[in-house]
Amino acid sequence: MRKLFGLALLVLVLPLAFCGCGGDSGGGGGGGDFVGTWALSQGGGTAWYILFNEDGSWVISDTADGSAVRVFGTYTVSGDTASGPMTNPGVGTGEIEAVLTSDTTLSLDFVEFWHSPPKHVPYNGTKL
Repeated sequence: MRKLFGLALLVLVLPLAFCGCGGDSGGGGGGGDFVGTWALSQGGGTAWYILFNEDGSWVISDTADGSAVRVFGTYTVSGDTASGPMTNPGVGTGEIEAVLTSDTTLSLDFVEFWHSPPKHVPYNGTKL
């Protein structure tokens, strides 16, 4: 009876060992729909650009090609949300949280920890 129970348990558990090994949750393995360049605005024209890289890093730049970096950090993806820490050289640290609102738009919360309490700066993004 004990062997039968062990065999039944093995038959039930073994398939689980092979599921859930695929897919992309973002971050270090790729950022899915976030990867690419997004134009950021606060109502008016483009303020900056955020570039989400496939390796889980990002930069905010004055230019769409990322050559004029203002702040940088890393991110992980969970569902439709990318989030992670950021560094603003010479100023301080913070974090970002970006939520996809469609295939080509996102809502970005830029949190500046160098303020007390931390300052939340909202942006809207459009994928280029």
